[in-house]
Amino acid sequence: GDDFKSGQTKMKSVLADYLVSCGVKIKTMVTYNHLGNNDMYQLTDEVMWKPKSASKSRVIEDIAQSNGTLYTDGELPDHVVVVKYVPFLGDSKR
Repeated sequence: GDDFKSGQTKMKSVLADYLVSCGVKIKTMVTYNHLGNNDMYQLTDEVMWKPKSASKSRVIEDIAQSNGTLYTDGELPDHVVVVKYVPFLGDSKR
């Protein structure tokens, strides 16, 4: 976290890419973001969250679509991204 781009999106990208490269088909993935600053508070608004959620989900979709052996055309893993606003954390990402 703390924006060295090493948070959950990066971690799931590396993990998903590794698993798919090893021939493991990801069927479902759920990831969580915990942050306490104003940026995260803004994402508790559904309208503001939709585009961010779509971009975080696209990472896994791109990895799946790049492997035509494991995934048929249009087949994607079920992927849910959860955001939790935790004021105590301030700018520290978890």
